[in-house]
This record gives sequence, C-alpha cells and structure tokens, in this order.
Amino acid sequence: MSYKSMDFIIEQHIRDFGEKREKDTSNTRGQYAEATIKNYISGIRTLHKMVQGTGALFDDLDWARDHTKVFQVIKTKDNIQTKRNLVNSLIASLQTIGYPSEVIRPYEDLRDTYQAQYQAAGHLTPKQKIIMTAIKQKDILDFLAEESLDPELTQDMTRFSCFVIMSIHTIYPFRNECGDMKMIRRVIYEKLGDEQKKANNWLVLDKGFDKMSFVMTNFKTMKVFGIREMEVEPKITKFIHKICQLREIKLKDVHNVPVFITSRGDAFNKNKVSKHLGDYTTKGLGHPISTTIMAKMFGTSCIDPVNPTPEELVKLRAEADMRGQSMKMKFSVYGNLVD
Repeated sequence: MSYKSMDFIIEQHIRDFGEKREKDTSNTRGQYAEATIKNYISGIRTLHKMVQGTGALFDDLDWARDHTKVFQVIKTKDNIQTKRNLVNSLIASLQTIGYPSEVIRPYEDLRDTYQAQYQAAGHLTPKQKIIMTAIKQKDILDFLAEESLDPELTQDMTRFSCFVIMSIHTIYPFRNECGDMKMIRRVIYEKLGDEQKKANNWLVLDKGFDKMSFVMTNFKTMKVFGIREMEVEPKITKFIHKICQLREIKLKDVHNVPVFITSRGDAFNKNKVSKHLGDYTTKGLGHPISTTIMAKMFGTSCIDPVNPTPEELVKLRAEADMRGQSMKMKFSVYGNLVD
C-alpha cells in the first residue's frame, strides 16, 4: 500500500471522527480545520519515515505499539513544538482509526509533557523557591529517620500525627486530604450511601490493622477524576496501627474514627494539617514544609524533562492518578523542581 492510499485512509477517518464531534451537541470542538488535517497527515507521514525508514510500506500504524522505539525517534528532534506536532499527528491517527487506549495513552501522556514545556520552575512561589532551595528531599528523609528513633515521639500525639502525615507524603502526593480523614472497616464502608462516602476521605481497614487502603472521595478534583483508592504501604500501615494502640482503639471500635488528632484530642482538619505541619517542620527543619511542597519535592523527576522515557511517564501517571490531576499539571507543577 502506498503512502498516498494510507494518507487517504487516515484522512477519511479523521474527517469522519470530526463529523461525529460536530453532530455531538455536548462537544464544542466540531470538525477539524483543513489546515489541521493537512498538518496531521504530514506529521504522521514524517513520523512513519523516521520510525520505519524511507521506502518502508505505510500500510498500518502497528509500529506505534513499540512505544520505546517511537519515543527514541521523537527524541532526536530538538524543537519542542516539532515533537508535540509529531505526537499530536500520531494520536489523531490512532484515535480516529480505532487503536486501543493502551496504545494511545503513553502518547497522550508524552504530548501533555511537551505541552507543559517544562514550565515547572515558573510555578514556584517565591516562598516555595526559598524553602526548596534550602531544604532538600534528603533533609526531610533524614529528619523523619531521626524522629522515628526518638522515644519521646509517641508521647505527643500532635507531633506523632505530623510525623505520620509527613511520612505519608513522602510516598503519596496528596493535598491536605489527611485532614478530615476517617478510619473505617471495609465491611462498614461498603454499606455507606454515596453521600455518606463523600462526606470525607477514608482510611479503610481491609484486613484488620494489617492491610489498609486510602479511599479518597472528598477532594478538589473529585468531579473530574472520581474516587481514588490505593493500598497503604506497609511502613505507613504500622504507623497507623501504632496510632490506634496509643489511643487504645480496638478493631471493633473502628467506625468513622478520625485518623489524626492533636494531643488535646482534636481531630485534624485540612486547615489544621497546614498549621501543625508548618509548626512541626519549622521546629525540626527551620522552614514550614507544606503538603504542596512535599508533592513537588517527592515527585518523579525526568532525567531529560523534554524527552521523558516510557518508564518515567508510567511513574508520572501513577502520581497524577494518586493526586487526582492531569498529566500536564503533574509534569509542569509537581516534580522535583530545584536542583
């Protein structure tokens, strides 16, 4: 099959897809502009030659299943706009012809990183830049390691709650969801109505105190990304169990129990997470470390930001899903931003 015939097939699929969008009253994008179609066809033809070599038959897009190879070829282009245009051409071609999401998704993620153009540094506030210049990831990890060895840590529930929350944020890029978080057994959680589930975020006990899950139902982008559920790492599970032991909470008592409380017995809410973490880290590290800074500092960093590898994109996607945000937002705002 010649380039011309394959061009025609892709072009027809793009036009057909555009017509369907045009008829969909809920979709404001409509039919593709002629210039856009022309650019897509030119881009997919160029990318095919780059991947398969000049003279190779252009009779399908199965070569796009080899993400690593395509990524490496696109990487050879220096201009970020050129990279993005090539990827957009491939995405449009794959989507309109009907390739499965597992083939398309990595290219959508790559496109989002290109669109962000690694503008991460521009999203640091002056205060954040000062803190992230002074405090490194290792400083926080060393501080938490020292805290874990202090026998007095568990004698102050405010301090221990902050320690556990900080430890959680070295793994999970949450916002302030640990505030207003309730503990509940799975068997009880499953019986809750939708409105009850959305009242707050949950720490769900799946197998006693040995296996737990974070179930986020009340967060900033809930309407867009839906409920987020993720298994709790064993280290954090042990910390939560310790909290329950210190508070003499038995398994039978676990029903809508606040996970984090102060030494006075007040439950942490989202505002108190900010206040208490700020006080805790200022005392221990000399600067107030927020959950936003934690998400930025402990986010995945690409070795070459404008040419992320498929493996790096998998990590970025996982972190974006945990936080409930787009890949573009994750890549451009929540990475390891200060060397």
